[in-house]
Amino acid sequence: MVTPPADHARHDVRMDGVFFFRTFVSGPFVKALEPGNFSYCVMVRAGELRLETDFPSAPEIELRAGDAVSVSGLAPHAFTSIGAPPAASPERFERLSVTGCEAAGEVELIIGVAPSESLALGSVLIGPIVVRPAEHPDLARRLWRAVEMLEDEYADDSWIDRNLVIRRMAETMLINMSRRVFADRRGSDREGGRAPANRQIMSAINAFFAAPERGWTLDDLARTAGMSRTRFAEEFKLVTGQTPGRIIARLRLTAAARRLTSAALSVEAAALEAGYGSAAAFVRAFQREFGETPARWRRARLSRESPRPERPRRSVRVPPRSGAAAAASNRSR
Repeated sequence: MVTPPADHARHDVRMDGVFFFRTFVSGPFVKALEPGNFSYCVMVRAGELRLETDFPSAPEIELRAGDAVSVSGLAPHAFTSIGAPPAASPERFERLSVTGCEAAGEVELIIGVAPSESLALGSVLIGPIVVRPAEHPDLARRLWRAVEMLEDEYADDSWIDRNLVIRRMAETMLINMSRRVFADRRGSDREGGRAPANRQIMSAINAFFAAPERGWTLDDLARTAGMSRTRFAEEFKLVTGQTPGRIIARLRLTAAARRLTSAALSVEAAALEAGYGSAAAFVRAFQREFGETPARWRRARLSRESPRPERPRRSVRVPPRSGAAAAASNRSR
């Protein structure tokens, strides 16, 4: 699933409620995952497509067979066929069973869904994380090995503790996506290749995620970490790549943006909840962060709201193409 900052994944992260589905699409298409407190891992089994996001930055990422990418449901995004024209209202992916599906499109994806506000918020700080076989062969191999084990479990629902195994495999995938972040930072943030986080910093970050609505200050966070204000600010920037003030402001604005689309909240009330002294200051900060005013943001997101993700529906089982999934299918007969 999507990785929170630094070594958040090294803690005992429980992926309660996680599930996976398979989907097929053919071009031209413009698709989006369900917005909200969801953490997603998208695995490209066949074909190619492009991911576009506009928060926290606006990259366009081309994805090919074998690639995997993490996405936060709190970040506006779209998956498009290469060369597809822009669309105001992306469609949702069709949800099919992980096993027993006939190929029905140029692009085949396996998507993991974790309903977790902490993971979804954490991933917003980093943005999409991409694992490519050519760049990170060990991580890619481990991710796809986990997918094969997931296919084993989904192929036969009679196994005891099946859901527990699925959750454990999702947690394994989370850890490996987290390692992708460390691979880039190792050797650049600190000498000797040490990991850029420590338990003191993570205790402060975890405390923030546990109560993001609290009026956190730099002194509060430093005190939670048991560090001086100066040392905490320096260590925090090494971990997240941003200053504590920048991260706090971003998360407050992100929370306000989420509330604007899920509740009848006025701009004035949103400004107050986000810790701004005036609606005008809030609107300016919001526009700098998201590129549009709160009112336009609300209208655009509400226009494409749809029901929450449902469990994948079962399909007629046919023999998978190859690999562990085929063996699992044969065993279940």
